[in-house]
Amino acid sequence: MKKALLLAAVTLLAGAGAYVWWSHDARPEEAPPPASIKVALGEVRSQTIPRYHRSVGTLEALQQVQISAEVEGQVRALHFDSGQQVKAGEPLLRLNDAPEQAQRLRLRAQLRNAEQRLKRINQLLPSRASTPEQQDQARSERDALRAELAQQDALIDQKNIRAPFSGQLGVRRVNLGQHLNPGDAIVSLSDNRHLRVNFALEEQLSAQLQLNQSVELRLPAVPDHVFMARINAIEPILDSARMAQIQARLEQPAAPLAAGMFADVQVRRPSTGPSLSVEQTAIVASAYGDTVFIAEPNGAGWRAKRVAVQTGDSWGNRIEVLSGLKAGQKVVLSGQIKLSDGSPLQAVRHNSLAPDGSAP
Repeated sequence: MKKALLLAAVTLLAGAGAYVWWSHDARPEEAPPPASIKVALGEVRSQTIPRYHRSVGTLEALQQVQISAEVEGQVRALHFDSGQQVKAGEPLLRLNDAPEQAQRLRLRAQLRNAEQRLKRINQLLPSRASTPEQQDQARSERDALRAELAQQDALIDQKNIRAPFSGQLGVRRVNLGQHLNPGDAIVSLSDNRHLRVNFALEEQLSAQLQLNQSVELRLPAVPDHVFMARINAIEPILDSARMAQIQARLEQPAAPLAAGMFADVQVRRPSTGPSLSVEQTAIVASAYGDTVFIAEPNGAGWRAKRVAVQTGDSWGNRIEVLSGLKAGQKVVLSGQIKLSDGSPLQAVRHNSLAPDGSAP
């Protein structure tokens, strides 16, 4: 009996020792620390931020018109083609004016006869061979014929259409032999050398505007250029939407621009003092709001920490930060998709999200 108990105890102790040895030998090795994630870092800056009133506008030529027929008639001559540059007074089109020209010849002959008759009466008046009544009648006939001739000349001018100012013609809308009615469009004419922009701002902002105030224009047609203009007119009466209509004239030659182009308009407003800003690529947008990963010192490296921020105005490649950051903090500019709170970071100079891919 004692031998059996002793054998059982020895067996139990051997099994316990074997379990302890197996458990120690089977423990997994500790996982190596996570590798640092390469990111570009930028600094939170305190600076005076340019602030603007923003609107959208449309370019308009200082002189632009849709040339149309004043009177009806058949097109007998065309002196222009689509897209042509013309000078003020240059003939564009002539309607059939043969009846008016014939009537003009008849009136000129009658006028010459009336002038000769008046001259003879004036010569006979001192000798009383004519009366003052005859003189008055002859003078009245002469003046009436002069008026009829002037009316006929005006009608002929209406049928000979000329460019009202220098500029570039648009697409020709008439053909030789076509019959035109009053108001029918012939061609557009625009002087694109001198342009202005029309835009609108809310009524509460109109009091902050003044004549000659600078305006910045950015156009999708010329994305790499900022055009400058100055306010030359502010509509004193608001429209039905309580908006103030404003017009600004472009200062510099606008060769690549054309009337009708869309423009983003920015009117500079007074600054409220220094504010915090970061590069726009630092902002991570989500359904829960904007966040930024800041880089905190962690020994010889950095560690990521996500913070919620509130943003304000943007300009260039930077954006204002109203809350959540402090001046001088380091923020992650690229590679945020791989990050979470506590991720180790390795700073690199190349920012893959920068417009030119350069260092921040």
